[in-house]
Amino acid sequence: MEKMLSQSDAAYRWLQEKPAYHWSRSHFSTHFKCDMILNNLCESFNSAIIEARDKPILTLLERIRSYLMLRMARLRETVWTHDVGPRIFGIVEKLTTESAQCIASYAGGEKYQVNNIHGGMYVVDLERHTCTCRKWDLCGIPCSHSMAAIAKTEKSPYDFLHSLYKRGAYDRAYESYISPMPSQEYWRKTGHRPIKPPLYHKQPGRPRTSRQKEPD
Repeated sequence: MEKMLSQSDAAYRWLQEKPAYHWSRSHFSTHFKCDMILNNLCESFNSAIIEARDKPILTLLERIRSYLMLRMARLRETVWTHDVGPRIFGIVEKLTTESAQCIASYAGGEKYQVNNIHGGMYVVDLERHTCTCRKWDLCGIPCSHSMAAIAKTEKSPYDFLHSLYKRGAYDRAYESYISPMPSQEYWRKTGHRPIKPPLYHKQPGRPRTSRQKEPD
C-alpha cells in the first residue's frame, strides 16, 4: 500500500475504502479455491454473446439459450486422458518442473521446510494442504514448494489436488442440460394479450455493437 500511495493518492484512498478481501489475495478466503482477481469470466461471456447483443429481446435470449445448450452438451462429452482436465494437467507439470528449484527437508508428521535456491523459506503441511505462500491454500493446486515436499513421498501430486479439479466434479457440473425448444408456432397459447415492443426510433450515427465499458 505504501507503493500505491507513492504512485496515486486517489487510488490509495479508493482501496482503503474497500474491504481487503475484495481485491487482495492475501485476504481471500481459502474456502472457494479461486485466486482470480480480474473479471475474466464476465469478459468471456460477453465475448461469446456479442453476435446476439443487437437482437430483439426474445431473439437475444434464444441465441443465448441455444449457445449454452450446445456448449454444455459439448463439454459434457469431453474426453480426458487423465483424471484432471488438460489445463490443470499442464499446470501441475509446470509446477513439478519448477519444484526442482526447491529443497524440501522433512520436519515430522506431514510437515516440511522448503528452501528455494533463489531465496525464501516455506512451511508445507501435506496433511492440511497448506503452504506459507498460500497459493495451495487459495486455489487447491499444490504450489512448487509443495511439489518439492510431495516428491519426498511416494505419492502422486495429483493425489493432493482439490476434488473440484477431478473428473467427478466436472461431471456433476454438466450433468444437467438445457432442454431443446420448438419454433414459436408450436408454443402453447396463453390467452393473454400480447406485449407489443416499444416504439423504435433510429439513433443518429453508426449502431454500436460493443458494450460500453467502465474506465479502467
